Amino acid sequence: MSQTLKLALFGDPVEHSLSPEIHRRFGQQTGIALDYRAVRCRGEDFGPRFAAFIVAGGRGANLTVPLKQAGLGVCQQVAAAARTARAVNTLVRREDGWHGDNTDGSGLMLDLQRLGLDPAGKRVLMIGAGGAAAGVLGPLLDRQPALTVILNRTRERAEALAQKFAHRGVVIGGGFDQAGDLNGFDLLIQATSSGHGQALPPLERGWLDARAVAYDLNYGPAHRPFADWCSRQSLVCHDGLGMLVGQAALAFEIWTGRRPQMDPVLAALRSGQTAP
Repeated sequence: MSQTLKLALFGDPVEHSLSPEIHRRFGQQTGIALDYRAVRCRGEDFGPRFAAFIVAGGRGANLTVPLKQAGLGVCQQVAAAARTARAVNTLVRREDGWHGDNTDGSGLMLDLQRLGLDPAGKRVLMIGAGGAAAGVLGPLLDRQPALTVILNRTRERAEALAQKFAHRGVVIGGGFDQAGDLNGFDLLIQATSSGHGQALPPLERGWLDARAVAYDLNYGPAHRPFADWCSRQSLVCHDGLGMLVGQAALAFEIWTGRRPQMDPVLAALRSGQTAP
């Protein structure tokens, strides 16, 4: 690719996002010149900011909170994953206009594969029924777990999400007040944003099999409360940094046609290295 590929991340907050660092490393790894910048942008500012990005030669973008639903409005084509989740995290400009996709769920599956955690045939318990849960549920169900249960503080929201995906597998939604008899789950997925306030959803070790594994969609400080709980329960736990790198690798492939390697980038992030 002879010209520099102009890319951006839109959202609020974005100041501490790792995405620019990740994509710099992907560009170095593949020999693709790119200019990837984080643009702080609230919902009401997205239209004019995105229009200015297009005029400046923008060819692809990532969207984070609070813009993932707003991204649907700028797309001429929307991929199935984004339609199902009602959220776009990756935009690419093609000859017929802007295409929107959602790589969150597939990014999670890439990281679970890397960790040797295949949900196929397993009993999966997901905590949370918001946008993060909706974004990963489709690809998770594609792996055909034996059972997926969604628990949420608002029972109706969990039930609605489960109903939306009922045709994809055995999936049940409910509130924490209905979880008393749950047990034997193999994989716990923490999909709430509670950790950003250094809080935890109400969790019970008794819901899980003795050999269960936990995965938090959060990473960094937001992961710490859940990690501490897992440690007290002697529960193997993984954070969502690998998912972040995985969904970024899939976005990079959408923009460039090249799938970068996740492992060296993930290792560099964990060691605190910064790309030159």
